[in-house]
Amino acid sequence: MGSTIKITKTKNASYKKLGFLYLVFILFLFFSGSGHYVKHYGQMKVTQGELNERLKTKLLTFKAKDSVERSLYATTLECLSAMDSIQMQYVEFETAKSLNNDYLLQNQFAETKFRRTSLAQKFVQTNEKMELVYNRTTGKSLKSQLFELSSFTLGNVNAVDFFFKETPNGVIESVLEHIKTVYLYTTITELFREKFVMPGYEQLALEEAPFIQKFKKVFVLGNKFELSVKPNDPTDVLEVLINGMPIKAKQDKKGVYQLSFMPKKAGKYTVEVKIGSKRVFSSFEVLRPEFRFVMENSIFDGYVGEPMTISLDNQFIPPGNIRFESDKADVVRNGSHLSIVPHEEGLFSLFMMNGKKQLDEILLYAHDPMSVEVGLLDIAGEKSTLKEANRLESLNTFWQVVSFRMTVVMPSGKKEILKSATRYLRNDLRLAEQNAEAGSVLIFDDIKLISKNRGITKTGRPIVLTK
Repeated sequence: MGSTIKITKTKNASYKKLGFLYLVFILFLFFSGSGHYVKHYGQMKVTQGELNERLKTKLLTFKAKDSVERSLYATTLECLSAMDSIQMQYVEFETAKSLNNDYLLQNQFAETKFRRTSLAQKFVQTNEKMELVYNRTTGKSLKSQLFELSSFTLGNVNAVDFFFKETPNGVIESVLEHIKTVYLYTTITELFREKFVMPGYEQLALEEAPFIQKFKKVFVLGNKFELSVKPNDPTDVLEVLINGMPIKAKQDKKGVYQLSFMPKKAGKYTVEVKIGSKRVFSSFEVLRPEFRFVMENSIFDGYVGEPMTISLDNQFIPPGNIRFESDKADVVRNGSHLSIVPHEEGLFSLFMMNGKKQLDEILLYAHDPMSVEVGLLDIAGEKSTLKEANRLESLNTFWQVVSFRMTVVMPSGKKEILKSATRYLRNDLRLAEQNAEAGSVLIFDDIKLISKNRGITKTGRPIVLTK
C-alpha cells in the first residue's frame, strides 16, 4: 500500500479555492485573447506558396510513360488551377474591401462568400475529382486529408465546415495553400517513386544582385513600380511575385526584362525575384499623396488680400491632373510654388485635388491687416516664447486683452478648441499645448481687446505657432 498524507479541512479548502482561481484565470485569458495570431497567417501563406511553387516546378519536369500517369499528372494540374481560381476570388474580395488588421480577424468571406455558394461546391467537386483519379491510379486514398475529417470530439465533419466554418478572412489563403500542398506532395511521391529534391536557390540581398538594373524603393501612389532585370544567362526565365501574386514582365530585344506594376493603395509591398538559381527578397513602399513643403520657404499665416507662398516638395505629389484650391482664397501653382491670396480673415483650408477626389488638406490663416498686434508676455511683462508665456497682451499698451480662443490642430487634422475668459494662459491651456504632438499648429484667435478708457472694443491679430 502506498503511503498517504493527511491534510486539514482548512488546507483542503484552500487548495480547492486555489484550483478554482487558476481555472478562472485560464478562462479569462482564453476569452480575452485578441486573436491577433491570425495576422501571422499572412507570412505563413507566403512560405506555403513558395513551397507549392517548388513542388509544382518539380511536377512539371515529370514525363508520363502511359495514360494512367498522364491522367494523374493532368488532373493534379487541373485541380491546382481550380484552387487558384478560388484563391483569386478571395484576393478580389480582400482588395475590394481593403481589409485591415481588424477585418482579417472576421469571417465575412467564409460565411457570406463561400460556404453556401457555388465556391463551396467547386471546392468539394475538385477534391472529389482529385481523390477519384488518385485512387484509380495508385490504389491509395486521400479521403483522410480531404473528406473523412474529425472534429476535436472525434465526430465526423464535412470538408467545407472543417476548413471554412467561421474561418477568419486572414486564414483563407493559408487553407487553400494547404490543400494544394496535399495535391502536389502526394502526386509527386507516387509519380516519381523516389525521394525528390526541390530546386535550390541562392538567396541574395538587393544590393548583391547586379542583374537587377532598376528598382524603385519609395514613391507616391499614382506612380508605377518599375523593375528591370538583365539575366546573366539568356536562357534564365524571370519570375516576380508582389505580395505573393505573380506579375508578368516583358523581355525586350536586348534580353532585359521590364516590369511595370501600378499599386492600388498606399502601404508596404513585398517583392520576390527569382531568375535561374538566384532569388532576391526585397520590398518597396507606396506613400499616400500629401502636402510636403520646404518650411523655410513657406508662409502659413498671412494677410487678407496679400499673397502667401508655399514651396512644395514635388516628390510627394502624384502625376496627373493635380489641382490646389480653396473656397476662401485664390490659388495659383507655378511649378513647386503655390501663391495663395486669402479673401477673408480666419482659418481656411487649402486642398490638393485629383479630379473630384481630395488627396490631402492643410490649414492656413489669414489676418486682418487692421487688427491690433498681440504678443505672448512672461510674468515680468516681456515678450517671450510659448513655454515661458504667462498671458496674451496687446503690444500697444492702449489696449488690453480680455478674452481669447486657443485652437490646437494636430498633424492628423484633429482639433481641440479651448476658450479663456481672461488674458491668462490657464493650466488646461498649458496642458493642451504640452500634450500636442510635434508639428501641431497652435492658433490664438478671437482675441477681444478693450481700450484703456473702457469705451472701445477691438479684435486682436491672431497668433499662429508651430510646435
